Amino acid sequence: MVAPLLAEDWNRFRGPNGTGVSTSGPLPVEMGPEINRSWATPVPFGRSSPAITEDRLFLTAVEGERLATLAIDRMTGAVIWKRTMDRPRTEEIYPQTDSSTSSPVTDGSNVFVFFQEYGLISYDATGKERWRFPLGPFRNFYGISSSPVLVGGLVVMVCDQAEGSFLVAVEATNGREAWRRIRSGRLEAYSTPILYPSDEAPTAVLVLGSRWIDAYEPATGDLLWSLPGVGAGPIASLALVGDTVFTSAPNHAENGWAEFSSLTSEHDANGDGVLAKNEVEGVWLFNHFGWLDTDADGSISEADWTNLGEQVSHDKWGVYALRLDGTDTVNVSWNYRSNVPYIPTPLAYRGVLYLVKDDILTALDMESGDLLKKGRLGSGAKVYASPVAADGKIFIATLDGRILVLEEGSDWTILATNELGGEIWASPAIANGHLYVRTATELFDFSVSASEPKDVARTASEAR
Repeated sequence: MVAPLLAEDWNRFRGPNGTGVSTSGPLPVEMGPEINRSWATPVPFGRSSPAITEDRLFLTAVEGERLATLAIDRMTGAVIWKRTMDRPRTEEIYPQTDSSTSSPVTDGSNVFVFFQEYGLISYDATGKERWRFPLGPFRNFYGISSSPVLVGGLVVMVCDQAEGSFLVAVEATNGREAWRRIRSGRLEAYSTPILYPSDEAPTAVLVLGSRWIDAYEPATGDLLWSLPGVGAGPIASLALVGDTVFTSAPNHAENGWAEFSSLTSEHDANGDGVLAKNEVEGVWLFNHFGWLDTDADGSISEADWTNLGEQVSHDKWGVYALRLDGTDTVNVSWNYRSNVPYIPTPLAYRGVLYLVKDDILTALDMESGDLLKKGRLGSGAKVYASPVAADGKIFIATLDGRILVLEEGSDWTILATNELGGEIWASPAIANGHLYVRTATELFDFSVSASEPKDVARTASEAR
């Protein structure tokens, strides 16, 4: 039996329809290892965010050669169960991502997880495996980091890659494929779909891909409409408020795309006209080699470089506000091009659109796109997690382990900067007056109702 989801449940990446907004409250301003902490429990490293039901949280992780899914008690932080499986393959992925970047989704009882190095898996509330649906291997150097979503009894997963991109839906009850749609011309992208006009009554699955937004009919996967432009290689997901959807994608070639000859003149040691990986060791090309080698032949050629430059060099970039009317008509309301976030998804909250680019927070009027306020957060740190909001507060997690709490508004102010002592890659989650934050080694539960902090003695590796 599937348990009903509460209105405040955060059952997928960024909560209700990916908004990052909860009606929950009150929530604390100050928090830390000994401040407003209900509990903390050790968890293996992962970049996925929690998916929450009435009584538990779900996370994924990678432990050595094993792919792990955990269920954690919401009241105590105890690991109820952990299930692991061997990954059948190891794919070349950028070092700052992994196979557990995708966040789980839950229907209130069962959980559905995706690992790049396997595919989709579902477990029931007791941790019993329900089904597996293998996918891949993939060619996406920065990782398939989109998260699965639920719609009409289907688990929908977008798999955009260097070639062979597709959108697939499987039946949530048994894992059988319901439909699959090839996404021709859609290259690497990393965003998670949202539902239009709402997750309660969806008529379309909206997918932000590289230079396209596509709308699919949920039950059949039929393509309803496509909008070209709007950025290359987006990581941030769409944000929807009413009939307006906000997109965010920076200009990857804002400072120009270098001539290939300038690279070979400096790094082509053997003079063969291409760049081998060992020839670019120690420079930025080395860390991004798997992306630059577009034909996957083991070297970067002039054709690779030119093709990639054509993909990322265009004038349709920045933050867009797009007005939808339920048909194939899409109107551009405004476009903003300053301090455009690369990874964090924009946060639309109480009439203001918040953009986080590391230490800079920009607030725009959602209707007009007018700049309301731009300022530094004072952390000086990178921000990979997406901001979330509730109770008139905005919560921003930094890579160096801080939670910034801001008072929302056109003249936003910083209320507190809290130190948690561990890297934060995952976006926080909110439900029923609790803020859940995953660091590199722990999962924290913060609330104003916290009394004496509880340390969970059982580690994840001890759970059965």
